Amino acid sequence: MSEPNINNHRKRSLSPLAHDGQGEDGQQGRQRSRAACAPCRQRKRKCDGRYPCGTCVRYEYECVFATTTATTTTQQKRPSYSAAANGDMPPELPQPPETVVRTPPSIIHLQKHPLTAPGARFHHRSMMDPVKTRFVRANSAIAFPRILGMDLESESIPRLHSFAWHCGIRAEVLETFVDVTTLLTWADVSRLATVYFRVVNTEFGILDETDFLEQASARFRDPRGLNDVDGVLLGVVALGSFFSPNGHPKENEFIMGARDLLMQKSVNHPTTNNVTGWILRTIYLRLTSRPHGAWISSSIAMHQVEGSGLHKEVQTIAVVYPAVPTGDHKVAKARRRLFWVARALNIILSFEYGRSRVGFDVITTKRFASDHGGFAHQFVELAELLPNDFVDREREPDPPGSLCTALTKIEDLKTESAFIQLLKADLTFAIYRRLWLMSLTDAKDRADSVLSVGRAAFAASAQLLESKTPWWNVVHAPFQFLCCVLAIATPRALAHVKDGMALLHRIAQTYDTHMTREAYNQAAILVQMSRRRKEKELQALNAVPEPPPFEDPPSVGSSSVGLTDIPNFDWAMDLPFEWETFLNPELVMTSMQQAQAQALPASLMHAGSYEGQASYVN
Repeated sequence: MSEPNINNHRKRSLSPLAHDGQGEDGQQGRQRSRAACAPCRQRKRKCDGRYPCGTCVRYEYECVFATTTATTTTQQKRPSYSAAANGDMPPELPQPPETVVRTPPSIIHLQKHPLTAPGARFHHRSMMDPVKTRFVRANSAIAFPRILGMDLESESIPRLHSFAWHCGIRAEVLETFVDVTTLLTWADVSRLATVYFRVVNTEFGILDETDFLEQASARFRDPRGLNDVDGVLLGVVALGSFFSPNGHPKENEFIMGARDLLMQKSVNHPTTNNVTGWILRTIYLRLTSRPHGAWISSSIAMHQVEGSGLHKEVQTIAVVYPAVPTGDHKVAKARRRLFWVARALNIILSFEYGRSRVGFDVITTKRFASDHGGFAHQFVELAELLPNDFVDREREPDPPGSLCTALTKIEDLKTESAFIQLLKADLTFAIYRRLWLMSLTDAKDRADSVLSVGRAAFAASAQLLESKTPWWNVVHAPFQFLCCVLAIATPRALAHVKDGMALLHRIAQTYDTHMTREAYNQAAILVQMSRRRKEKELQALNAVPEPPPFEDPPSVGSSSVGLTDIPNFDWAMDLPFEWETFLNPELVMTSMQQAQAQALPASLMHAGSYEGQASYVN
């Protein structure tokens, strides 16, 4: 009889479809491990000896083991399997007291002591199925049957599933098969993807070029079937076609096909590819469609983010079977990028459009670090500076102050990206619009900041116009700057109208589209309106007749300057002004007395008569 395979007895599946103690071959194996964890020893339960063990994962205990020395000593005294089979196993020796130490945190930091209320240790917790990437709170109707089974300490607990969600009268709509090779060739993918990674991914950084090309090539090797990478692939080539000098004739089919695929996948469990596809669609709609379309797409992307649990670090989620490899740094980095870029896109679009952003109660996902040559971290940083339009007065008692603080930080942000520079301008003008509508003095005080950022936006827009890179804010930022300039309405601000109109005219000539022509024409109308108002103000001032001067003899001690004669102080403009003397009455009186003393006749000075001085002064 051959020696049993130890590994087969040590493997356990966390799936509810497999009972405890069954290996991959379905045979009943060894149920108890000598190297048991402290919770299993205390509760006299079966322990598989792994970390974390299956029992602690199932019942969410804090899995801790004895020190390495004690465990090693116990393992050295353990008899062999052959001896145990022959019945020669000696009686178990009493073990020395073990020192229980805290092990490194596992998938989730579990509570030390179970609470008395049933299921209380799961309250406000979150659960995720890594296979289907389905994230729910523990109080969800989908999660409660599984939690109830865990609380009942069942050997086979229910899976995370939507039990009894509806009556099931109609069959679920099946996803259609898509053959991506009918829409484009591999040469098209290579060419358009190159444009995408050079222009778009530099600013947003949500994809790794090597990983994308590997997934795309694998998809072309198996063109028929269901694959969630299709939405990403079609979104990439659609954006690549948009920014390419020679766009693909099927660009509209790309984006419509991506929409259908994303909608189909959104009905089922979301994936990271699904979230990526919605982000790409949002960017494309911001470039080509109406504001509502881009905003609603970004909101859907955020709901898909929540559905896939991207707003939580994997270590902070009570992960359901099977365990996610938490040590994969590349996966964690990709999750962080997707979450923060999707969130930033939703915040910026909502702030510009005047809509509500999608918010989460608790976010544990860490911010990603900046990459060399990319500007995604600055895109996220700008979004995080923006205050929420719907302010909680208890947390933010001074909304105008928070707007001014955000404006200062945005103005101070330095970037080498022309797109980010224009985005700075868009957000600066959005903040100024809010201050101006509040009719506060803050709007006047921050006019110089608006003018400074606007001048930089003119240069950035001209740079992108020269390189034929049609980001949305190439025309949006100059137009909004002209609106702000007309709202400020000072001579210093109105001096930028000429350059702004010239830039909008160049943009309309370069692209010659309805949107660019409409922007230029509307800006010209606004300038004309401002001119007419200034003319009316000037007419009102000119209607006042020039008043004749009154004959008024000068008073005693006054100069001979008439009312109509304006003294010329140009000669004194360069002289230093004694503000300390002007603001201090005591210094003023002392200076006057010294001047009077110097003007007295010599005879009075020698006499030293105070009465004489007073008589002379009077």
